[in-house]
Amino acid sequence: MKILNIHGYGAIAENTSGNALKKNGYEVVSPQIDYDTQEPYAIKKILEKLYTEQNCQAVTGNSMGGFFAVQIAKEYQCHAVLVNPCVQPFLTLPKLGFENQKFILQYIDLFSNFAKLDFSKIFAIIGEKDDLVNHDFIKYLLGKNNCILVADGGHAGATLPLEEIYKMHGNYFFGN
Repeated sequence: MKILNIHGYGAIAENTSGNALKKNGYEVVSPQIDYDTQEPYAIKKILEKLYTEQNCQAVTGNSMGGFFAVQIAKEYQCHAVLVNPCVQPFLTLPKLGFENQKFILQYIDLFSNFAKLDFSKIFAIIGEKDDLVNHDFIKYLLGKNNCILVADGGHAGATLPLEEIYKMHGNYFFGN
């Protein structure tokens, strides 16, 4: 199975989640994204094109990548795993000093896609000690059955046992 893996804000394409997927036998496509200079609408189009051209069957997203994983899941009705997802970047980014109002307005517009999701295909892996993103909203939307909470996990993927989680739950996550 081929999975589109989307990194977080300020992160790199080769990330912990992608490496954990590879170690579990998945083929991974991980593009490099510059969230500071690429408009959210353009990022969404790039990811959609990559998803279709690479014949991906599912998507994962870390932090800000989780927001875009939701966009792909909505568009292609595919399974998605969100790792410490930043699903409200229009609230989180300004707290980090991000000042591009045009981009923030695009994030608000794209957020409306959450209302069109098939939540039975969306899963989240959440570090309970994440001090960067509040996960109450995504836990509410997905419910207990679609969230794996890691008690000692922080925001960084390296603080989560992703390799083990994908090994135990990969078939369930990706509908195999």
